[in-house]
Amino acid sequence: MIYHISIASGHVSGYDDINLGRWSQMTPMLTPRSGAGCATVDHYIFACGGFDGTIHLSSVERYDSQINQWTNVTSMSVRRCYCGSAFIRGRIAVIGGYDGTSLLDTVEVYDSDKDEWTIESQMLTPRCDSGFACVAYRQ
Repeated sequence: MIYHISIASGHVSGYDDINLGRWSQMTPMLTPRSGAGCATVDHYIFACGGFDGTIHLSSVERYDSQINQWTNVTSMSVRRCYCGSAFIRGRIAVIGGYDGTSLLDTVEVYDSDKDEWTIESQMLTPRCDSGFACVAYRQ
């Protein structure tokens, strides 16, 4: 299933190319937000941070694709929008962004098993509105 999240309106639609071959409306987000970082873990989609039109958010919502439901999970420690996000080594990394005053160089990592965020390393240069991706690797 492919999902399209209209972050600013909070509307979610999904395209099932295998069974239906069409787009369907899904449950809307709890808090509409623009500029959120999104990442997937198993059958969940996480929408991290963003801007609700008034404040920059640190809150995080998790969409369960099996039951078509959004729930709040633990918030990040830093408010940020236009942040990058990627799934790496079983965790979600949220990278950089903008807090309403400054560009950010911090990286927060979410452990979904513990429902816990930790601040990891800093980027060399603060960034926002950038794309990030994780490539498979071997140790």
